[in-house]
Amino acid sequence: MLQHVIPGALLFCLRSTLIVWHSGGICKENFCDRSEVMRTALLLVRRGTVVCVQCLGALSVHGCYRRHCLDEKGERHDGWIAQGHCAVCNKYPALIPEFIKPHKHYKAEVIEKVVGEVESGNNVEVSGSCTADISTMRRWSRGFARRGEQTVGCPTSGQPTIQAHTDPHILRDMPILQQPDRLPCEYPAAGGGVIGSPNIILTTQNCGFL
Repeated sequence: MLQHVIPGALLFCLRSTLIVWHSGGICKENFCDRSEVMRTALLLVRRGTVVCVQCLGALSVHGCYRRHCLDEKGERHDGWIAQGHCAVCNKYPALIPEFIKPHKHYKAEVIEKVVGEVESGNNVEVSGSCTADISTMRRWSRGFARRGEQTVGCPTSGQPTIQAHTDPHILRDMPILQQPDRLPCEYPAAGGGVIGSPNIILTTQNCGFL
């Protein structure tokens, strides 16, 4: 497993507490089915697809907890998130599917769409693409820009980074959504969109999330 670390890590995230993984559509379709979420999580840990980000040790599935997410219409979807356990580190990371953005109520694809509209100069106040408050959508855009830049555009001299092979001058001129999209070019991750794919890479490297 890759061991490159972003200098200082992404300090807005308490590391080792979550892992984003690719659900392949299975978990998204069965988000409300606790037994299916548990079954998928068990399969992932048995295959070694997800391991402890602290010591790279094997995880067990500790259980599930309730979680909800909102779509672009503001409709609530209740479901389950599996929780792993590392017996060596005694960590209990949440195993979050890529369609959910950690610590946000709206789905990752909704946030991604809003960020794209802001970047394209569209007026989110009248676009009707999301029912979230205008201030919330603007906060998404600002936060995404800040975290995206911190993730792939701010290498520290003498220390390896996730995006060590990317010229920061090229990144500086890229649109916001294209910057984190460069991560899968260096470290391939299965599916997940502009937010989901980088989060799979970042969390499995214990480097926070977008």
